[in-house]
Amino acid sequence: MASMGSVAAAPARSKCQKCARSVPWVSFWGNFALAVYKLFVGVLGGSSALIADAMHSFADVVGSVGIVIATRVSAKEPDEDYPYGRGKAEFLGAVFVYTILLFFAFGIVAHSLTLMSSDDLKAPHFATLLGAVVSVFHNVIMFQYLTCVGRRNNSPAILADAFENRADAISSVACIGGILGAMLIHPICDPIAALLVGVIIFWNCQEQLREAIKGLMDTALPDEETDEATDIILGIDGVVDLAFLRTRRTGARYWLDIGIEVDELLDVEAADVIAKKIGAQLSRYPFCHHAEVFVVPHRAEAGESQAEDASRDASQDEEQDESSEDPSAPEDSRDDEQ
Repeated sequence: MASMGSVAAAPARSKCQKCARSVPWVSFWGNFALAVYKLFVGVLGGSSALIADAMHSFADVVGSVGIVIATRVSAKEPDEDYPYGRGKAEFLGAVFVYTILLFFAFGIVAHSLTLMSSDDLKAPHFATLLGAVVSVFHNVIMFQYLTCVGRRNNSPAILADAFENRADAISSVACIGGILGAMLIHPICDPIAALLVGVIIFWNCQEQLREAIKGLMDTALPDEETDEATDIILGIDGVVDLAFLRTRRTGARYWLDIGIEVDELLDVEAADVIAKKIGAQLSRYPFCHHAEVFVVPHRAEAGESQAEDASRDASQDEEQDESSEDPSAPEDSRDDEQ
């Protein structure tokens, strides 16, 4: 049943990988069209909040270009210069996206504070409210789509792009509140909403930037996947024990260094077969980039070894006693005959 499940999962993974190749371009053109639309409506309708939100979307466009480049670089096969592959290019892409957004956040905050101190404030046009509503629906749909693709491919770069759409949706909700407040209460609500958009972008980006920088380090496989890998290894016939399991992230997936213990009487060829079985089994799982298996002979504990030696000595003594008693029987019988 396990092998059937693995075969069935292969087409699904292929479909997800196809989505991963196309999703950066879908994100790019979607964000570009939305940014142009919001900027056009924001300028004509006189909404600083919607203009700030449009700048956020333009930052997403720049980020999408970074994601396209990062995913293409990370997809290259390992070679002599990069034996572990180029998977961490995706984290570099994520750092690039969040750094750009931080600069945009500072700019939005500064511009909003300038507008709030101005005496020439006017309520925005009703059309700007429609533009913010369209932005919310667009970004929610894109967030769901990108999150699905990013999680199924375990891609930090695509997940970073999804996060940008979520942040854009939140900022668009703030725009709706600011535009409604400016129309119904006071025009200053519009730049206040723009200021809130900048703060939201800044706060979310600094958190995600830390996670992306962490991904550039050699972080280990999560505990749940580590336990799963351990169960797989110990379930292979011929594996006596697991000597060590060291993992490091190489981008979307992990590199596994595995030390297994086998029977010390096992020959090299048989041990190599076991190692290849482990590599083939783990390669079916999405978290595994490569499994390097090291084989060491299993040696009994000191107590077990002493017990085995004592048992062996006892059995040898018994055999010697039996052999010494057998020849005496004929001699006794000859004495009786005489």
